[in-house]
Amino acid sequence: MPVDSTSPHLPDPANFEQETLHFLKEFRFEGAKPSLEHIRAVSQYFSRLPYENISKIIKHGGQADQTLFRLPQELTEDHYAWHLGGTCFSLTYFLTSIYTILGYDAQPLICNLNWGTNNHSAVRITFAGQRFLVDPGYLIFTPLPLTKGTVQTQLSTETGLELRFLVETESYALYTFRKGQYTRRYLFEDRTILYSDFAQYWQASFELPGMAEITLTRVSGYEMTFIQGAFIKITSPTQIEKQRELNRAEILIRERFGIPLEKVEEARHILRLSGKNRCDSNCAK
Repeated sequence: MPVDSTSPHLPDPANFEQETLHFLKEFRFEGAKPSLEHIRAVSQYFSRLPYENISKIIKHGGQADQTLFRLPQELTEDHYAWHLGGTCFSLTYFLTSIYTILGYDAQPLICNLNWGTNNHSAVRITFAGQRFLVDPGYLIFTPLPLTKGTVQTQLSTETGLELRFLVETESYALYTFRKGQYTRRYLFEDRTILYSDFAQYWQASFELPGMAEITLTRVSGYEMTFIQGAFIKITSPTQIEKQRELNRAEILIRERFGIPLEKVEEARHILRLSGKNRCDSNCAK
């Protein structure tokens, strides 16, 4: 994507030391630093920030001259006030900032979800001569090594993640698997991108299809909760529960995510005004 004179600006990630120290104020780590275990512990602590687009929808519905990016200061303030988090671009940028301030070599990656290009982001971190993938938007908090082969990590006896290197395209494919069934989630190249390009992809993400419905995801222990509109999917190592029921979705948003329903309704109101809301009749108030 070419960069033009109207490209949005992103500050250096290392500028957010105050926000990083504030966010990490309760973080405790007794092991060696720097280390791969320290990297993992930081990302696991970071996982308290949920993936949610409520904050992004509200931000998009604000003043036209307001910057759309939720930078680390706004993200941390919203989290402590409302238990909000962010989507992949804001989470990636903040986690990259944290790793950078802690002294690690961290850079954002741009990925291609199955339905488009340049529509997802993750973090590449380099340690001891090896590069690793961490993806707060896709809830990958244990670093996956970027090798010229296949790397697999088990989430349970029947589920896990697999990262495959594709020789023909010099790129990587991320898969999830359950009971031997593999599903490709996205593709990416291991290359450094300019922050001006990252900013353009971030800005373009406000118009992606995923902004048409309220969406949240969070992992607690070995259980993942996914909510989109009135649809609920709870995945554990032993079963997958699916349901479409607005009242229960709201209960889970309040109880599992801690997000007040006034914020949910504010986002719904913006979607209704914009005409983007794809929620069916089960979402009607």
